[in-house]
Amino acid sequence: MANVTTRTARSSALIGALVVGALLLVGAVIGAIPRLTGILGDVWNGRADLLTGRVPQVPVDGTIPDVPAGVDYAGVLISADAPLVLSRTLQVIAASLDSLLLIGAGLLVVLLALRMLQSRPFAKLLAWGLGGVSVLAVAASTIAPQLEAWAVDVAVRELGYAVYDSSHDGSFKADGPDVIALSLWDPLWVLDRIDPALLLIGIALGTLGLLTAHGVRLQRDTDGLV
Repeated sequence: MANVTTRTARSSALIGALVVGALLLVGAVIGAIPRLTGILGDVWNGRADLLTGRVPQVPVDGTIPDVPAGVDYAGVLISADAPLVLSRTLQVIAASLDSLLLIGAGLLVVLLALRMLQSRPFAKLLAWGLGGVSVLAVAASTIAPQLEAWAVDVAVRELGYAVYDSSHDGSFKADGPDVIALSLWDPLWVLDRIDPALLLIGIALGTLGLLTAHGVRLQRDTDGLV
């Protein structure tokens, strides 16, 4: 009786995992379609850092500007209906990495649940699956933000906005002109754009994948000695 109860609880847990994995997989696929098509066919949007001498920027001498409380510049949102083929392509690749991560995670849960329900070996699938999801997580945390920054860089230049470069004298006046700061290749900004939480999750999943693969080999070697 206890064995029957245990098997029922195990099957219920696996079916629940299968449902959750399937929902994650389907949701990721359905969510990716409008997101990617929107980037390609809708108005292009990108966020950039704005350098300006206008209030409410804090003056160099540290005094508080005479503006309503809580008002500041967090950057500038650029929207354009221009083709911007390269920028849109870069944004699609960046968004695809995020979507592929969710799709891969959902697919792995579904496959593992099906294997375990069928009482089939799953350790090798788990090792490879964790490795694949790990690679996607690391790529989404490190590469995707740089592609997004690259897309903004290309769009700003193609649209003809003034940018902060070596030709700028570094002075700003209250009546302008403003410039856009492009920090794509600045090492500090490259590191700042990385998502540390997602990166650590990717590294942890990769480590678990390696440990699982090692365990599979160890088990195979042990079975060969029996």
